[in-house]
Amino acid sequence: LKTTFAFQNFFYYICNMLSYIGGKSKIGKWIVDYYPTDMETYVETFGGMFWCFFNMDLSKFPNLKNVVYNDFNPLNFNLLTCVKNPTELLRAMNNIPCQQQGVEDTPSIYKEQFNQFQQELFGSGFTINYPDYDVAAKYAYILTSVFSGSKPETSNFIDLKGKYKSKFLTFRDKLSKPDWVEHFNKISHFRLGDFENVIKEFDSPSTYFYVDPPYWKTENYYSNHDFDRDDHERLAKVLTSIEGKFSLSYYDFDLLSLWYPKGTYTWEMKEFAKAAAAKKGVLQNMGQELLIMNY
Repeated sequence: LKTTFAFQNFFYYICNMLSYIGGKSKIGKWIVDYYPTDMETYVETFGGMFWCFFNMDLSKFPNLKNVVYNDFNPLNFNLLTCVKNPTELLRAMNNIPCQQQGVEDTPSIYKEQFNQFQQELFGSGFTINYPDYDVAAKYAYILTSVFSGSKPETSNFIDLKGKYKSKFLTFRDKLSKPDWVEHFNKISHFRLGDFENVIKEFDSPSTYFYVDPPYWKTENYYSNHDFDRDDHERLAKVLTSIEGKFSLSYYDFDLLSLWYPKGTYTWEMKEFAKAAAAKKGVLQNMGQELLIMNY
């Protein structure tokens, strides 16, 4: 499958709500199909942009009472807490000008705005008073102005040249759509911190955890995270002792079969295209997404 950079831009800017490194917007529906429909509490321990939750058809989970978002990144946490009040976030986003499709205006203005927001949000000593809707809007602008939401603290601004609709506008439009608002309203708890704390707080026989940690040897791709080899092993020890059910996303690596033996856990794999690795005129790299479950 040959893909061009232009096509990748089109896909990411039109099809998703917000891209983020490691996000599950493309395969979220495959993951959600494995979820037990009788869960009462749903927790994402590494929430990111909460894509698996947004891929859930809530009508299929009639017993769902609690939806818990957790992330270690304060900018992610702030953005999702602001999504809970989409009207106020929409107000903040309306104050930020962005490129319009079909309009070839002055891209330098948008690039300068991007650089200003980037320096502010990722500068040393920056703090957030949660929820901060203006910070959330600026962060959304940054995420939607870099390729695939990757490395927002250092990536360069992408000029759409008026050819495509800005993903910032796509995200803004979703804030008022009923199906998205239904999901926003369903979120009951927000947590900022380590995965172990939120697992211990919400674990129960009726709790379901979707766990999507930074992948093995890709940990430094993530912003505002401190996750290393020992944390992978600590995660395995925590998950093997819980009362609830979980599904865990990874790429395969040697230690996985030791921590999650195939005779004890269910392993499912799906081949997928690594969109972020696509280059013009080059065959797109393929990978295998692994889902490990304790049921």
